[in-house]
Amino acid sequence: MNQDERVRLLQASPLFHGCSKRQLKAVAKLTRVVLIGPGEALISTGAPSTDAYVITAGSAEVQRRGGKGAALGPGYVVGELGLLLERPRNATVRATTPLEALALNRADLRAAVMA
Repeated sequence: MNQDERVRLLQASPLFHGCSKRQLKAVAKLTRVVLIGPGEALISTGAPSTDAYVITAGSAEVQRRGGKGAALGPGYVVGELGLLLERPRNATVRATTPLEALALNRADLRAAVMA
């Protein structure tokens, strides 16, 4: 996935709605592509919260305390509180199909903001 595709995907996400093109390019440079197989967890309840993910392809499902929740697809952002808070994850997000996402690490984002 090239830089322009990453910018376009971030731009479509509500989390980055107010960002300028220049800001989106800077954030896109910090992302990495993550591939998750069906049934695998993208994030898990209780795990450290260090990354946020923008789903770019495939689908996933939110699971909270034994119940199934919302179905997620391209454009959805998960783990965004991980960019802001240093708390354990409060839900599990499990891939229901092969899943591709852009991962954004909190430490990388903070370093870029402080630069």
